[in-house]
Amino acid sequence: MHLHKLISTLKALDAQQVKSLKSFIHSPYFKVPEGAVIMFDYFAPLHPRFPPNKITPEVIGQVAQFISTPAKQSRVGSELLEALEQFIAIENWQKHKHSTTLNRLSGFKELQLTGQFDKGYEEEMIRLKACPEQDVQTFFHRHLVTELSFNGFDAKLNRTSNHNIVSVIQTLDESYAVKKLRYLCEALNRQQVFGNISYDAQIPSLLQILEPYTNEKYPYAYLFVNVYHMLAEKTYEESSLYYQLIKQYATNHNSTALPLSIAESMTYAINHCLTWYSRGYQDAGNEYLWWMEFKIKHNFLLQHAKMLPITFRNIVSIATQNKKNPEWIDQIIKIYAPRLPEEHYETNLAFARGLHSYSLQKHKDAIRFFLLAQAKEEVVFNSIIRRWQWMSAYEYDPYDTDELLNQLDSYNHYLQRNEKQIQHLSKTFYSFIGYATKLVKANKHKTDEILQELKAEEYFPGSNWQIEQLTHKNGRTKRMVTQQLLHDHSIV
Repeated sequence: MHLHKLISTLKALDAQQVKSLKSFIHSPYFKVPEGAVIMFDYFAPLHPRFPPNKITPEVIGQVAQFISTPAKQSRVGSELLEALEQFIAIENWQKHKHSTTLNRLSGFKELQLTGQFDKGYEEEMIRLKACPEQDVQTFFHRHLVTELSFNGFDAKLNRTSNHNIVSVIQTLDESYAVKKLRYLCEALNRQQVFGNISYDAQIPSLLQILEPYTNEKYPYAYLFVNVYHMLAEKTYEESSLYYQLIKQYATNHNSTALPLSIAESMTYAINHCLTWYSRGYQDAGNEYLWWMEFKIKHNFLLQHAKMLPITFRNIVSIATQNKKNPEWIDQIIKIYAPRLPEEHYETNLAFARGLHSYSLQKHKDAIRFFLLAQAKEEVVFNSIIRRWQWMSAYEYDPYDTDELLNQLDSYNHYLQRNEKQIQHLSKTFYSFIGYATKLVKANKHKTDEILQELKAEEYFPGSNWQIEQLTHKNGRTKRMVTQQLLHDHSIV
């Protein structure tokens, strides 16, 4: 497309921004070249569709003689694009009050307007102290404003032994501490998820610096100190002490819009729930669902009006495993499945419908949906689908031994063919298949023995379900033995 970059940038603006851009382009202050002004005036009425027949070199060339050729249009287009980028920069700058204030105070300093600076400095420090978020930007801006107060001609005039820079160093340390802690939390989280290296040698000094700010008056520092402790603890019980403080702070938040401190810290709280749920702590799954409802309440579940497939699957699968009301699951599917990316819609919808049918104990329907859901290009997801399919088949008919064993054999061969793609997860799938085979073959002499063996195993997805089925089978077997003994006794 002719002038592709320019037109793509114009398309990104909404109607109000185009109106503001017009004022910017026509203002003599910004000295936009005449050709760029003329080209903008031609393009503005075409926003936002820009019909292809209106943006050809021939049609544009009719606007003015000095942009009659494609080469001339490219040159003028570059000038207009440069003006447009300057406009975007100014628009973005105006949105950030910290930046505008700092530039205004800096301007006062350069012009030696000491009175205006002192008044502006005092007002800004009061505003920063009252800032409800007290986030990374607040700490950093406090340092920059403090630093600015020690610069300039007037500061040099007042340089005495009492005019030290302790406050500059202190605010720098505090700004550094809150930002460094934020990144160390992310590093620690990635270490737990991906095995990346985490650096925490500076943590004690950072926590000491932030100790005066580790309270609810300073939400960002308070929450991320607790995030760090939550991530650093090695047991579910100990990490949950800090997790509950984060959850309680979020619970106390009343307004619809989520502040940055909660929006960022709850990501780690949610990861905490998923991490411990994957280790067999069922209550962590209920906590995960609580956060999903919290996000729904605050219109924070979607990203750019779309639902991430992994989030959709996590919600429905955890709700099913934790025996959430099937009606709740159905509503989640109806509302959020249409928000999935188009290329992920059919597979994830079928998977979710399979889980919903399973929650209703409609196992035959569940099997049909899981068969529809299988996605060859996603080996891990497909392996999970196969696990659910087999569980549904077992609950549908636990006595169809040959079919159940054949399915497990097929499942096992599928994992072997794709072992490179599932890597560290292969053990969990093979463990499920191993105990599923024992479950099918278990008899009255072996059921209790297998049950005790499974309970001693490290948790893997599906093991709790297998424990339930073995317990049920063990109880059924004992009842059958008792009934047989009573029958034999009555004959005697």
